[in-house]
Amino acid sequence: MRLEIFGVEGVPEIHPGDDLAGIIAGTAALQGGDVVVVTQKVVSKAENRLVRLDTTSKAAVIEAESVRVLRRRGEMVISETRHGFVCANAGVDLSNVDDGWAALLPVDPDRSARRLRDGIRARAGVDVAVIISDTFGRP
Repeated sequence: MRLEIFGVEGVPEIHPGDDLAGIIAGTAALQGGDVVVVTQKVVSKAENRLVRLDTTSKAAVIEAESVRVLRRRGEMVISETRHGFVCANAGVDLSNVDDGWAALLPVDPDRSARRLRDGIRARAGVDVAVIISDTFGRP
């Protein structure tokens, strides 16, 4: 068995409402049985899981995304999300989004992965597995 890992080149900046499955199917040379790993941030952008911070504070967004706060130190909050993830700031992320915006975790990452898988199958005619990935660290 052989394992190959490669990045897909030519993927444009993703915006709310973009057809992520179509973009992936159109830029990646996929074969049946491939595993497609997509970053959570890209999925969040496509699903419009973005919040404008001029209408609310980052702290308020973190509180809204948390079901339980475990620790606080300054602006850092370790909390549990409705997904059951324990992470910094409830996964609310200010990186790789426009200034004044925050990205939230997908509402249901498993559903997002299924939609991507089904969309890729419909557009590229191949069955692939889809993993929604994130780099957040666990405390």
